[in-house]
Amino acid sequence: MKNKFVLGLALGSAVGYVASKYLTSESGQKLLENVKTIRGDFNNGGVGLADAKLVDSFNERTDELKQQMLDTADKINDDSNIVFDEDDIKK
Repeated sequence: MKNKFVLGLALGSAVGYVASKYLTSESGQKLLENVKTIRGDFNNGGVGLADAKLVDSFNERTDELKQQMLDTADKINDDSNIVFDEDDIKK
C-alpha cells in the first residue's frame, strides 16, 4: 500500500512537472490562448466563432423560413383546423 502511494506521488509529480514545462513554453501558451478564446466564445453564445458571412447566411435562411411559414399559414382554411366547437367545451 505504501509503495502504491509513493509511486502515485512520483508519477503525479512527474506529470505536473512536464505539464508545467509544456504550458510555459511558446506552444503551450498558444494552446492556453486558444482554450481561453474557445471558452469565451462558448460563454458568449458562440458569437466569436461566427464570422459575418455565417451570420448573414443564417439570417437569410431564417428570413426565408419565416416567409415560408407565413405563406403556409395564409393557405390554411380556418375551418379545417377546428377539432371541437364551443358546445363541446361547455359540456
